[in-house]
Amino acid sequence: MKRNRSDKEYIRFLEQRLQHLEEINRFTPDALEMAASLGDFQSSINKLRSTEVILDETAARIQSLIPFAGVTFLLVDEATHDFLPVFSKPENFDTLLQNEVAFLIDRGIFSWILRERKPVMVTSKDGSRKLILHVMATSSRIRGMFVGCLDQQVNNISDIFRSLLSIILLNSSNALESFELYKTIREISETLEKRENYRILFEAAPDGVEVLDAKGTIIDCNQTQELMLGYRREEMVGNPADHFLSLQANAVFAGQTPLGPETDYVEGEVEMVRADGTLLPVWRKGRAIYTDAKELVGWVIYNRDISLAKKAEEEKKDLQIHLQRAKNMEAIGALAGGVAHDLNNILGGLISYPELLYMRLPEDSPLRSYVRNIQKSGEKAAAIVQDLLTLARREVAVEEVVNLNQIVAEYLATPEHEKLSALHPRVYFECDLEEHLLNMMGSPIHLSKTLMNLVLNAAEAMPGGGVVTISTRNRYLDRPLRGYEELTEGDYVTLTVSDTGMGISAEDMDRIFEPFYTKKVMGKSGTGLGLAVVWGTVKDHKGYIDLKSKKGKGSTFNLYFPVSRKDLILSEAPPEATNWNGNGERILVVDDIPEQREIATTILRSLGYHAASAASGEEAIAYLKDHSADLLILDMIMEPGMDGLETYRRLLEFRPLQKALIVSGYSETDRVREALLLGAGGYVKKPYLLQTISLAVRKELNRDLFPVA
Repeated sequence: MKRNRSDKEYIRFLEQRLQHLEEINRFTPDALEMAASLGDFQSSINKLRSTEVILDETAARIQSLIPFAGVTFLLVDEATHDFLPVFSKPENFDTLLQNEVAFLIDRGIFSWILRERKPVMVTSKDGSRKLILHVMATSSRIRGMFVGCLDQQVNNISDIFRSLLSIILLNSSNALESFELYKTIREISETLEKRENYRILFEAAPDGVEVLDAKGTIIDCNQTQELMLGYRREEMVGNPADHFLSLQANAVFAGQTPLGPETDYVEGEVEMVRADGTLLPVWRKGRAIYTDAKELVGWVIYNRDISLAKKAEEEKKDLQIHLQRAKNMEAIGALAGGVAHDLNNILGGLISYPELLYMRLPEDSPLRSYVRNIQKSGEKAAAIVQDLLTLARREVAVEEVVNLNQIVAEYLATPEHEKLSALHPRVYFECDLEEHLLNMMGSPIHLSKTLMNLVLNAAEAMPGGGVVTISTRNRYLDRPLRGYEELTEGDYVTLTVSDTGMGISAEDMDRIFEPFYTKKVMGKSGTGLGLAVVWGTVKDHKGYIDLKSKKGKGSTFNLYFPVSRKDLILSEAPPEATNWNGNGERILVVDDIPEQREIATTILRSLGYHAASAASGEEAIAYLKDHSADLLILDMIMEPGMDGLETYRRLLEFRPLQKALIVSGYSETDRVREALLLGAGGYVKKPYLLQTISLAVRKELNRDLFPVA
């Protein structure tokens, strides 16, 4: 306040300030009382079943709060998207406020107000009054516009009343939306329910059924639709139908949308999106619903789950491909075997006689070099014959206990590998071998030849140099794995040879294991039998090949061989394993695979534990209600039914101090980590190794659940 202000002016200022505070105090209780009544307003307005009644109740609430001389509601026409006046109070303000809105539209102010979600105050066209405009909108769309004309003596309203106005209009907009949905449902229901037993047929339909209004919003669906998509009915109703279609499906239906009057039927295969985000292929049929007056009111859509049919078709195609490959290999193998038998008889003399001639020729004879070349050619031919015999699968005896680490080590020390390294000086060979690799039953000679062929191909695929990596792993498959071949679940040891070379084209991938199929120069880089021999050897060992390659990115050959546990379980434990032995502790193994239960219980019993087993989480829970166990060994993936995490969570409800180990064939997952947080003592990766499982069991049994600080 300025120092030269007179006392009289200062007193007038204080009086005005006091009057302003009194007005605020007078409005505040009214505002609070109004706010308290809004809860009742929201529930009561949603029960109204008429647009006019809803707007009349809304106008009454607003005018009891704010001194409006008149109000008008303009709602959006769904056909033209124009704002049309539908209710005014009092009625004589209808024309006046329409003229004011037209003036605001011409000046471009109206479109700006639409973007605001709060009250906007403007001056009337003649400047005599203040107008308040507020968009009416739900969370999904704009419903209309509220226009209120204040009394001439009122130039502003408080922020409190502005906020209350927003709340009232939001409730009113939602009520209008609910009424419109209710009206549409009633119209469609009246049309559909003329058919006898409609509801029974609707719910009993084997296909997912959804009922849409003319704008494509879901207003009803049956139980099959809920089960198919994993959503509850109330989660789907009120949403656009395309919300549950994939992007690709929306693109497919963009040109033949079932949401317009141009056609009354639509059909095709699309993908729907489940609640968990996965895609579900369905055969989708839609038919229009009309009133007796031939007015379109909606659609009935049938969604047939075709995922099993598509999966069966894909499996059939894969089976046909694998069957054809097998037939080709068998036919060529039979031919190769017959040819090899005849060639062996011929090569006997071709190799033996040059040796005799060489021994009888004088050392200084110029013929010795020619005879030696004949002999080497015969030996090369004999090697090809041996490949043919392997291909024919007549001489592979899979009877010996083999460790792939030893096969790799012995191959790397051979003259053949030294020669290969010398021929490709810019190729580097690396090894990454599993320390405690499990054994397998096999033929060392054929496995070594298989490794040599793969390493040779990898080196020749990198003329400019690169890296060849040889690795071995213990691997357990909880479920079938689809790759170049489909691998069945179980325990495996893997031999992997990967390179950073040229890669294999998609066209060559289907033929790469065929005999004599090669991109190399015949007679210079090979006969085309190398990978055919690899295929035959792997099949003789009841194994699988998983090939991954991309042109220009290199190739990886993963060979899977079934594990042999004869030596692992029956051999004596190493000296340092004396502290692994059990003292009769009770251990329950929970696994859905019978072989895995047998392996685990055999190992545990050989170490002195009392081992029992259960085939599922449900069976384990039932067992532990009547028995006790010092330790559980829980498989993480058990299908169908509860997995390891859910089983452990349920067990903790009545055995809160139960010790447990989690096992799985996969790397540590979020569910494994969650089980560890619940109290599981450790995680053991399958396949079962004597050292690994024994140490983990002993460590968990010795673990104090209540460590002393």
